[in-house]
Amino acid sequence: MSVQSVQIFSTFQHSHYLELAVSELKDHEINNIYAIPLDNRQLDTKLFDTMHGMDGTSLVDLGLILAMMFGTIGVARGFIWEWGPVIWGLIGSAGGFAVGFVIDLLVTHYRRRKLRTVKKKHGEVILIVQCSNEQSRLVEQTLWGNQAIGVAKTRIVTDL
Repeated sequence: MSVQSVQIFSTFQHSHYLELAVSELKDHEINNIYAIPLDNRQLDTKLFDTMHGMDGTSLVDLGLILAMMFGTIGVARGFIWEWGPVIWGLIGSAGGFAVGFVIDLLVTHYRRRKLRTVKKKHGEVILIVQCSNEQSRLVEQTLWGNQAIGVAKTRIVTDL
């Protein structure tokens, strides 16, 4: 003889809807309820990208633009100045790149610090409910009615 029971998995935002769903299930005498809170991702981003992970932020864009601009000005003025256009073009390019890199570095650091100070939202909670096959429809309706993000159902067959 085999007995069928159902496990229903659902995800919720950590809110009062979760508490309402659990209390409503307990009112219908469904007591096998297990809630697992998920941890939020930490905003521990790295400033420099690696080969295996990039966040789309580039610190050299403005540096390359300013290197081209300052290098051009250095070459043009180098015809008048003592060391000549090649040396002043290189000095202008290096200086422009350094200025652009520092500006990008400061702006990126400021934006990331601002993101860290934004109020964190609460994580999600996985709710696992084990019930009989007849109660599964009621449990699903209760979870969907209380703002569940997603619901999945699995059948468990146990031999006695």
